[in-house]
Amino acid sequence: MSIYRLLPAILLAILVSPSFAQQQQQRQRRLPDGVISHRNLVYATVDDDRPMKLDLYQLEKATGKEPLVVWIHGGGWRNGSKLNVNPHMLRLVTEGYTVASIDYRLGGIQAHPNHIHDCNAAIRWLKAHAKKYGYSVEKVGVAGSSAGGHLALLVGVGSDVPELQGKVGEHLDQSSRVDAIVDFYGPSDLYALGQAKKRGIETDLTQAFSKTASPVHFLDANDPPVLIFQGDADRTVVPEQSTLLDARYKELGLDSTLHMLKGAGHGGRAFSSPRVYEHIKAFLDQHLKTSSQSEIN
Repeated sequence: MSIYRLLPAILLAILVSPSFAQQQQQRQRRLPDGVISHRNLVYATVDDDRPMKLDLYQLEKATGKEPLVVWIHGGGWRNGSKLNVNPHMLRLVTEGYTVASIDYRLGGIQAHPNHIHDCNAAIRWLKAHAKKYGYSVEKVGVAGSSAGGHLALLVGVGSDVPELQGKVGEHLDQSSRVDAIVDFYGPSDLYALGQAKKRGIETDLTQAFSKTASPVHFLDANDPPVLIFQGDADRTVVPEQSTLLDARYKELGLDSTLHMLKGAGHGGRAFSSPRVYEHIKAFLDQHLKTSSQSEIN
């Protein structure tokens, strides 16, 4: 059997670890004081009658100037939901941001490009409804972990790529472009990742297939800055995936910051540390907040 047929199963297996699956089963955490949510907002309808939803988290006393950050959950493109919000994202709300956590169609990597079409549709919907809910889309950030990190990267580098945009939703007049990306150990080159996991096995997988879903394939000099967190002991998304992305960014003269966490694997406590949060907030403050927005704090 060719690796072309095996690749979806390989990528699912390597991206869904027991610890990650346990995280998917956790119930949503209690919201921080002063934070409210708008749940199950429908941003598009797909497959004839299936509603696609997102949750919106805001300050109870929002000013309307809070920048938007969109969170994309992980789960091997097959599991997980918008309920799996990174706690750092909810903390950002308490410090002057609005955060949206989105669902997207699952089905594994072979469902590409459905999931990236949904992510971009959600961003367009959020931009179209900024005034209604009271937040700023003057500058927008996107963040995600594992498969969600991969999709966050595709959102960030693919705003000018028609095949990644799709025609999902009713707000095609809006741009899905974002101004900053936070990537937690997301795959950046699916072909290289598949090769790393199947060394020694003859393959007939063409690079053309994996390029259509690999963020590094779409990099150009206009892409937004990226902040990358990667464990140096990650055996699921190997560290080379993040070092490659960081290197390609810098070759183009783009802004990339890579934090390689010593001893960290694919997720875990190392990524929940106060220091990681400080890096996220400083990065987003720099790239998303104007002087007037900074006054919120």
